[in-house]
Amino acid sequence: ITVRARSRHVRLRTPPVPEVAQLLHRRDGIDIGMATYAARAAQSHIGLAKRLATDEGARIRRRDTIAMAARIRGVSDAVGAAADLLHIAEEERDRTLDARAAAEKQRLLETLGADPSARTQPPHIRAQVTALDKEHKTRATRFTRDMVDRALVDLLSVYRDALVVRSGSPVALVNEDARPVVEEVAHAFTSEGLLGAMEAIATARERIAANVAPLLALEAMAVSLQLPTRR
Repeated sequence: ITVRARSRHVRLRTPPVPEVAQLLHRRDGIDIGMATYAARAAQSHIGLAKRLATDEGARIRRRDTIAMAARIRGVSDAVGAAADLLHIAEEERDRTLDARAAAEKQRLLETLGADPSARTQPPHIRAQVTALDKEHKTRATRFTRDMVDRALVDLLSVYRDALVVRSGSPVALVNEDARPVVEEVAHAFTSEGLLGAMEAIATARERIAANVAPLLALEAMAVSLQLPTRR
């Protein structure tokens, strides 16, 4: 009762796409058209929206992820798509973390008074460098899993949109810019099949979060995402 009396209710809600777009336009000077695309693609996540709006590489990687939904037509395609998803995540990891890791190592050596150009370092310095390298490896693993999960959220949005199209709902699409892909998936699957695909993606996310090797989880998922053979 005492804690409750001193607490305050805070209602959190997902901001609508136009509000996120206006924020990016007003705060960051991003063109309103690009801001609207980014806000919609990021599903109103402000940080991700800003990244999509300002990083062409991020937009390309997202586009490649979305396109996968329409090209998985057999087991070999599924295995290739899984490898591509992991590769996209690893590219993002290397682009983001490599320079940061090198800078941190340089600062550590300078703090310890070591010569960065020396071929060997004293034992006490080597021990700290090894500990830092271990921390970098752990960070890289975590970052890769986070990027895989982000890619899976993007992929999930295709099947969500396909279900919207198939049901004839007036709800706005997340991937309006990729409508041809969405419509192809919508026409290939039944509504039950789309729900099954969404469940397969959710299962892959759960497995990766539980420390299953990402590639194995992605391959199992991708096999379930094969476009049904037209008869």
